[in-house]
Amino acid sequence: MLFNSYIFLFGFLPLSLVCFYLVGSRSSLASVCLIISSLAFYSYWRPIYLPLLLFSITFNYGVGDRIQRARERRAERAITFWLLLGIGVDIAMLGWFKYANFVVENISAVTGHVFEWQHVALPLAISFYTFQKIAYLVDSARGDANRMGLLEFFLFTSFFPQLISGPIVHYKEVVPQIRAPLFGRLNWRNIIVGLVIMSIGLFKKTVLADTISSYVDPLYTAAEQHKSFGLMSGWLAAATYTFQIYFDFSGYSDMALGLARMFGIKLPLNFHSPLRASSIADYWRRWHMTLRKFVYAYIFQPLSLSLNRWAARHRLSRRSAFTVGVEIPTVVTFVIVGIWHGAGWTFFVFGLMHAVYLTLQLEAARHKMSRKRVRKLGREQKQDGLRRKISAHVLTLVAIAFANVVFRANSVQSAWRIWMGMVGISGDEVRMNLSWGLVFMLMACVAVTALFPNTQQIMRRFEPASDWAEWRNSFPSIIQWTWRPSTLGLAFAGLTLFLGVMFVQRGQAVFLYFNF
Repeated sequence: MLFNSYIFLFGFLPLSLVCFYLVGSRSSLASVCLIISSLAFYSYWRPIYLPLLLFSITFNYGVGDRIQRARERRAERAITFWLLLGIGVDIAMLGWFKYANFVVENISAVTGHVFEWQHVALPLAISFYTFQKIAYLVDSARGDANRMGLLEFFLFTSFFPQLISGPIVHYKEVVPQIRAPLFGRLNWRNIIVGLVIMSIGLFKKTVLADTISSYVDPLYTAAEQHKSFGLMSGWLAAATYTFQIYFDFSGYSDMALGLARMFGIKLPLNFHSPLRASSIADYWRRWHMTLRKFVYAYIFQPLSLSLNRWAARHRLSRRSAFTVGVEIPTVVTFVIVGIWHGAGWTFFVFGLMHAVYLTLQLEAARHKMSRKRVRKLGREQKQDGLRRKISAHVLTLVAIAFANVVFRANSVQSAWRIWMGMVGISGDEVRMNLSWGLVFMLMACVAVTALFPNTQQIMRRFEPASDWAEWRNSFPSIIQWTWRPSTLGLAFAGLTLFLGVMFVQRGQAVFLYFNF
């Protein structure tokens, strides 16, 4: 079921809220009501995938309980056994459903042998809920997650606002809120704040992302049809898709936060104006924030620690140790991030490009720290610092745009045609529908991205996310405005909701991250 659909906005959501708060005086009944709603939400599209989700929940609950019992006994071997078993089954399940077709197709292409193969369909949200379960198992082994009842675990893992496309939540971020005495009690402040956040997200999705998608699809279809791209068409393909996925994922993230808040739960931030970043590392701090935290904590850190110990045992030089302990884990981590998004060479190249970007940034930082610098004082230094900051921001945006092309393209060859146009090698311009509508949409996207406060900055008075304290004073916008329940604030909320709902009539487009 889509957040940006009439059946969700005017049917499912009101019914779920009424049911939840009618039985809210008993937290266990409220949890049951919310679990049933979440499972109905998930199975609405294809009920055949519901048993797989239920298996994942019950299996990981049992394994997590075993790990926690072993931790209480301080049985390290039992902890390791159950942790490896749980992660192994989760990864095997994800690997089968997401990558089996890709592996068979590539083996067939290399060997020339055609296998008799039944195509494996990709279950909705398997990437997200598998990573959440793995995080729970690791947190259990580390002592960061405590034992809980099956009902609590079901709600924690199936809560519909975050189930399909994140954020990837942890035990300590959600479970204490479920256990709070006021959980399930009607709080109009939460309803209103959540509705405003959801309305802004709906506006971003239907008015901005879905509108600009009508200009994106013909360009990438032309690339698939072996059309050549010129400088203008190449950069239009890169810029329009960058804005489409930006507002699509930003809109989803806002709606997830708002919907959860309406049920009295604060989720962590997952999106914080990444196109204002001054480096690729800064970009990943703000884009898909919970995914970055996951791969850093559960992939990069363990790999980096292991390789650093290996480098120390072999007494590598400082330069070689840096390569082994930092740069290699960075490349491995972001290749995994790339193929996590999808089983295809385009996603591999996307992850590899960001790995190269980050490695170059690490090299520049290492070189900067290793050489002696003479600090210049006065106005000249400030102007030079401003120029460097602007240059770094522009270079970051260019790098992101290049990587987004292959992220969107159906093949590396299609992406290559657009890249050739972007660098001015292909001289023929693909036929484009240049219109004032496209110009207006690009100007609107630039203005919203660069000038206006993001959703959590607008709602900063109401603690819009569980980790808002970490970001409250970061990255101020040029135009600053905070929402209040005044006449202006209510008019703003009503207008965004009205426009968001009206533009749903243009077509119920699936959120892009539903495909991953």
